[in-house]
Amino acid sequence: MSRYDGFHEFVVARGGALSRTAFLLTGEHHAAEDLVQTALAKAATRWRQIMEYGQPEAYVRRIMVNEQISWWRRRPARPMAELPDRVGPDEPGRVVERVVLTRALATLAPRQRAVLVLRYYEDLSEADTAAAMGCSVGTVKSQTNLALTNLRRSLPLVAEHAGQYADAPAALAAARRRRTRLTSAAAVLTALPLLLGAVWFTLAGATPAPPPVTSSPSPSAPAPPSGPVTPLPTVVPPGDALPELPADRGVRGGALVLTKQNSDDPVHELLGGDGRRYRLPSRPTGGFTVEPILSPDGRWLLWSSPQGTVARDLTTSTVHRLPYELTQAQWSPSGRWLFAQRYPEIGELLVRIDDWSVRESVPSDAAKPVAAVLDSGELLRLGQVTDTTVTLDRVDPLTGAARRITVNLRGVLRADESAVAVRTDHGNGEHSEIAFILPVADGTAGVEISGSGPGRAGLVTAVVRFAVADGRVLNRMDLSATGSFSRPLCFHGSDLLWTDGTRVIGGGAYRLPLDPVYGYSPPGCVRVAGPAPTG
Repeated sequence: MSRYDGFHEFVVARGGALSRTAFLLTGEHHAAEDLVQTALAKAATRWRQIMEYGQPEAYVRRIMVNEQISWWRRRPARPMAELPDRVGPDEPGRVVERVVLTRALATLAPRQRAVLVLRYYEDLSEADTAAAMGCSVGTVKSQTNLALTNLRRSLPLVAEHAGQYADAPAALAAARRRRTRLTSAAAVLTALPLLLGAVWFTLAGATPAPPPVTSSPSPSAPAPPSGPVTPLPTVVPPGDALPELPADRGVRGGALVLTKQNSDDPVHELLGGDGRRYRLPSRPTGGFTVEPILSPDGRWLLWSSPQGTVARDLTTSTVHRLPYELTQAQWSPSGRWLFAQRYPEIGELLVRIDDWSVRESVPSDAAKPVAAVLDSGELLRLGQVTDTTVTLDRVDPLTGAARRITVNLRGVLRADESAVAVRTDHGNGEHSEIAFILPVADGTAGVEISGSGPGRAGLVTAVVRFAVADGRVLNRMDLSATGSFSRPLCFHGSDLLWTDGTRVIGGGAYRLPLDPVYGYSPPGCVRVAGPAPTG
């Protein structure tokens, strides 16, 4: 089969629609032609993979949006094309309205213009628009609201200059009348609930306030917004006679996963957001390939085994199941994305938590493991690691576009430290050094610093925070000035969590004593906090 099978048919069938979308994105016919040609040229090089993905038009549309935003950032503003002398077939008023709307669209930022085109011209859903723009549904909603607000502000200003066109006064008068009617109707609709409420209060009189709702959320209740919904615990209640995690109601999120250590059959428990301790399902046949972990917001509890992968919503009773056995899983800082490695088929999965849609891919460079997944859905792949630098590739898994980031740690290292905490694997005679990266929801990440002096080899002494946009070092956070053990766990919000083998330590005065029998996994953390190693 040719790598271009179906490409010609796609261009013939959808070329016109893509050209119209491109014109709305650019505002110029020539620029629109260039945008379509560039997008199709890039799509042609990966056509077979695009067809396997199953949504070629969505893929090309996303390339167009990204290209237009990139052009706008690196090129000076272009003058608007002149209105043709020959009058079109439409009536004059519609011509003026189109001119005014086109010029008002040109005042918007590229992302705002793109979201309006995709939502209201292409008639895409919020989820499809988010996929096309490579952002979250929440970002689509906020950008749509901002774009419509700016468009409403720009339309009257642009319309004042439309008098040079035919019949402009009549078109402007009609536009003003429509705006007046809409404003009056909106005012009436806004005031009507208040008037009805006042009448009801007058007739019925004041009623006592209802008692607070104490029951658990319903399985059909809407999902809570993404974010830190469960605070970190300061104490863990006793674990005698634990009930099983209820299957018919939520437990207000998860605050901590507890793993009983020194056992051939590990026991996993959950400290819920309601302050109670629960017993999790027993070890499945074949064991856990990914032991139970919490999402950063405490909402989702996930585990994997040879029978598949289970994700339980701890705020409701919803359960999502994936027919994959995973060997590695990590969340983005805000819990919007889940990255995982699939087994036994070699492959990678990127799951969007908003709708639990799955993108499957085969890594093009297996020598560059994924060090972190960002809230944008991009992956940080680890490149070369030296004593003073860490090289990362910020990769868009949909388009394959990558940007190199180099973190230079030379200015923040002390004399007895090496650049990164190193894990050494000797399986099959191979030796590899892998930096541990801790992503943060504010667009930064941390990399471990380990000691190399006498008595300090392998001791993680600090975490250096850097910007994932360009690798710029921001600050250094020291963990332990003395002692023989310290290990970063993850970021909870903007606070670094780490352990010294006796406690979980966080920003400010947060301390959680460890149990000598159980290891603790806070929300979003892959590592387990347990007693310091001896010997």
